[in-house]
Formats: sequence, structure tokens, C-alpha cells
Amino acid sequence: MEIKIATMEDVPELLELQRKAFGPQCRDLGFDDALPMTETLEQACEEFKNCTTYKVESPEGRIVGSIRGTVTDGSLYMARLMVLPEFQGQGIGKFLFRELQKRHPHNRAWLCTCPQVPAPYNFYLREGFKTFKSEEVGHGLTWVYMEKMK
Repeated sequence: MEIKIATMEDVPELLELQRKAFGPQCRDLGFDDALPMTETLEQACEEFKNCTTYKVESPEGRIVGSIRGTVTDGSLYMARLMVLPEFQGQGIGKFLFRELQKRHPHNRAWLCTCPQVPAPYNFYLREGFKTFKSEEVGHGLTWVYMEKMK
């Protein structure tokens, strides 16, 4: 599996990937107005400038997985780990998740997730992340902040 750094030209495809990857969970939770579903191309392009985004492509060059991150004061913020539904279960997400941590020196890695979506939440627990803060976000959902110290 090869990981590449995404470019601004990839943003439209990344936005499509985001909607396909997060859409089923957002709909199941009745959270259709969640940012992954409502983010505009302009917003996505602006956000893209603030982080490093990695991608994995299919042999045909289609983006099938992605993750973004940024390091501030030794703390790696990890976000938008996403894999197309038809490519899930093949280790792409785990590969992206671990590679981001390897490629960005840090003392602490952290992320946010919704424990009402058990697959990613349990994945982060298996990867050694622990909850350090939680908050109610409406729709009966909780947003948890998780971290892993080096």
C-alpha cells in the first residue's frame, strides 16, 4: 500500500470521499447536518491549507482512503480518517492512521470522535487512545476527545 500527500487538486475528490465515508453513520444517527455532510468545497479548500492530508489510491488512481493531521507544540491532531465503504476492512484506515503518526514527530496524538459510532471509537481504543474529555453535542450524541502519549 502506498501513501501519498494529497494536493489542493484532490480536495473535490476528498470531499466526495468524506460524504461517502461518513454519510451512512450520520444518517443512522439522524445527524444529517454534521460538518462532514454539509462542508462546502470552499470550506474544504480553506481547511486543507491548515493541515497535511495523506491519501491512498486504488490502482486506477481513485482516492479510497485519507487522513489529515497537524502538529502544534508537539501535539499531533488527527482528523478525518476515512475510507470508502467498499474498501473498508482491508487495513487502509489502520495504515493511514499509523503512517500519519510515524511521519509527524510528536509527544502526544489526539483526535475527536463519536462513541455512538462504535467501529472507529473501538479502533482508537485498540490503538491505545484514551478519552480525556467528552461533551454532549445534541441529537443525543457525545463528542469524545481521545489522546495517546508517546
